[in-house]
Amino acid sequence: MFKKATRKKICGARWAGLLALLFFMVIGPGSGQELLNCLVASVDNIPVTWFDLEVLKAFNLLPGTNNESLSAEDRLEKYIDVLLVLRLTREQLQVTPEEVGAELERLKNSLGAGEFDSRCQALGLKQEDLTGYIQDKILFEKVIGTRFNQRLYVSLKEIEDYYQQVYVSEQIAAGKTPAELVTVLDEIEARLQNKLREARVKEWTRELRQRAEIAVFPECLQKIR
Repeated sequence: MFKKATRKKICGARWAGLLALLFFMVIGPGSGQELLNCLVASVDNIPVTWFDLEVLKAFNLLPGTNNESLSAEDRLEKYIDVLLVLRLTREQLQVTPEEVGAELERLKNSLGAGEFDSRCQALGLKQEDLTGYIQDKILFEKVIGTRFNQRLYVSLKEIEDYYQQVYVSEQIAAGKTPAELVTVLDEIEARLQNKLREARVKEWTRELRQRAEIAVFPECLQKIR
């Protein structure tokens, strides 16, 4: 298993790397000087850089389905939640190299080997450089799965309302004929349970934010765009 000191080492390396990157400038014809990387936030002394957000976007390594459609601000908000949760629970749960390897293979299969390699090359990464980010993703999912594993109650009326107000419209917009409610009952119940679970996770992370030291530097995002 990965040692518990891994995060401290990662943070130390991040700060050292960031100091170097802050002085690294890329110069292009007619473009003047452009900052390549900068500090986006600090979460209990853990630095978050613009580069972190780009890696998380490129390899869809944040909670949720498709991170690529999120704005940089939304990605930062999600990643702050991840870091706050892991700060409290990292000592309790661990990730094995086998789990990291399996997630890496899932990423390759999802993107396709060519696209995976292309994104690594674009960011100047080797695949092993993704280990820390993958660890964070797996740990976060473990924590949420452990803490919020109870089955949440959803009423039949809530299911019927969702079917009429959301599901039917979705299917019609996609050019499909909506299935009968009885055949998608379990699917809709699962959707509503996920929404309730997400709301509880959000409430928990909101409480964690109140006890944390968080500094956000929006000028970094504005410069990079």
